[in-house]
Amino acid sequence: MQVNSVARPEQFLQRIKIPFQSFFKRYFNTNSLIVAILFSLPIYLSLMGDSFWVKLLNSTVAVIALYFFLNIKHSFFQTGLFIGIFWFWWVGLSFRYYGLSYIIPLVVLFLGIGYGLVFWVINRLFSLIKKEIFNIPLSTYLWGAFLISGFDYLRPFTFDWLKPEVLIANSFFTPLKTTLALLVISALLFKPKRPLFIIPLFLALFIPAPKTPLPPLKIKLITTYVPQDKKWEKSYIPIEIQDNFRRIQKAIKENFDAVVLPESAFPLFLNIRKDLMQKLKLLSYRITIVTGALHLKNKKFYNSTYIFENGKVTILDKHVLVPFGEYIPLPFFQKEINEIFFAGASDYATSKNFGIFSIKGIKFINAICYEATLKELYKLPPKYVIALSNDAWFTPSIQPVLQKLLITVYAKQYKKAVFHSINGFKSYVIQ
Repeated sequence: MQVNSVARPEQFLQRIKIPFQSFFKRYFNTNSLIVAILFSLPIYLSLMGDSFWVKLLNSTVAVIALYFFLNIKHSFFQTGLFIGIFWFWWVGLSFRYYGLSYIIPLVVLFLGIGYGLVFWVINRLFSLIKKEIFNIPLSTYLWGAFLISGFDYLRPFTFDWLKPEVLIANSFFTPLKTTLALLVISALLFKPKRPLFIIPLFLALFIPAPKTPLPPLKIKLITTYVPQDKKWEKSYIPIEIQDNFRRIQKAIKENFDAVVLPESAFPLFLNIRKDLMQKLKLLSYRITIVTGALHLKNKKFYNSTYIFENGKVTILDKHVLVPFGEYIPLPFFQKEINEIFFAGASDYATSKNFGIFSIKGIKFINAICYEATLKELYKLPPKYVIALSNDAWFTPSIQPVLQKLLITVYAKQYKKAVFHSINGFKSYVIQ
């Protein structure tokens, strides 16, 4: 009787390895991963600041990224999938504070697949036109045009943070549409033996960066680092309140005209706390106070900015909410989703318009977190924006840096100066 010999471990592993390699080669596009890494690297490099070397690296990477995107053969589905993950993996981090950490990988996968499908559909539409111009497929030109302006209209669930201008927001290039157009043209013209591509690249470097003069005010921006898991604890709120008043008093001693505290710096319905309101009104005779807090009106909840000046208070409610964070952007099942995932909490209410207010006669646009990255806000007439954010929901991650890069893009494009006070990341001024 013949007995079959038992396969050796290395033979067994070889049998598994061959079909796995075949699957990997067939379905995984390495070029897509490279394109997505290049398309995301300027965000991650910006975590190191805005030094000369970071700007040099970002300038170089941005040019290469656009060239690879337009000229290297890759799977647009996989490119979109990787870009969606590399740019927005942090979106699900807020679920940590609802006891739903297990949902985070599903959110990341959903975002990746969602952007992958968007890229795939766009590419399929562009590829329907079988035509070439100067030996370049017309679909490549269409993708170039889409990079310049098409992403402005890509707003799944009103979320529009995927902006190619981000690649050059922290570089030697000015993040304007004109600059991006010249870089796209340079990528389309690239031929090693025909250095015509250098001309638009050279011109892009010399587009001047607009710089909006700051208002004639001394404005103190407050940075706080209150962890999100402590921020709304009843036992910790008195500490936050005490710290807020200490910072206001310090700004008064330093002779500032105004002090700006972050979003929800007072983590309560401030308008029903008469004691706090009176104390802030009294201090406002010495300094203008801008702070974030909740607002209760007609049994509705608002995320708001309070402005105290000369004993008076102005309350500006948030106009645009964060999708899936402050409201459910679906025409159905809002109540059920809130019940299942957010312990029955209701969506925030909103104001009819963006808020505009004055500090010592100078007008500012009010922006609360997500609003500071919306193009519609920057179209308003005032030259100055005061933004309040609580980025502790998403730290540690690239979210605060991506937010800063987007604000830089809009500040340059619409010639605004932005004062941004933040919890969880260093506050800053962009002009």
